[in-house]
Amino acid sequence: MRLRTPWLPILFFSLAACGESADPLPKAPQLITDRDEMSFDREFNSGTFVGTSGFNSVQVTNQGEDTLEVTDITLNAPSVFTMKVSNDYTAGTPLRVESKKRFFIEVTFKPREAQAYQGTLTIKSNAANLPDKVVALNGLGVAPPAP
Repeated sequence: MRLRTPWLPILFFSLAACGESADPLPKAPQLITDRDEMSFDREFNSGTFVGTSGFNSVQVTNQGEDTLEVTDITLNAPSVFTMKVSNDYTAGTPLRVESKKRFFIEVTFKPREAQAYQGTLTIKSNAANLPDKVVALNGLGVAPPAP
């Protein structure tokens, strides 16, 4: 009995085509975020109950060969928005992000009144593509249901 494996060449070429692209990274640091806007509990046109908190985060990645230096992260928004930066970021001290590394900025939204709130989060850096990256913040405070 002779074993025939007609599927072997097909399998070989299929797997060979699954390789990852080896596109070179640009030399200069590149600031890439996973979103341009953070909305809080806005699915289905809902909102966040007054007095409770909603959370969201943005991932910031360096897609360049050189080190990304984040020099400032500012929150220009009502006090119902607060932020926390990973990697022990200290305001006034550059946050160094090596090539292909990332960090997160978490924003908490805790409305005090039933109304819409807006603001911005600005990331300043030495990135060649976006030295001033602005992320929009949108939240809606809604009255909790009556007991």
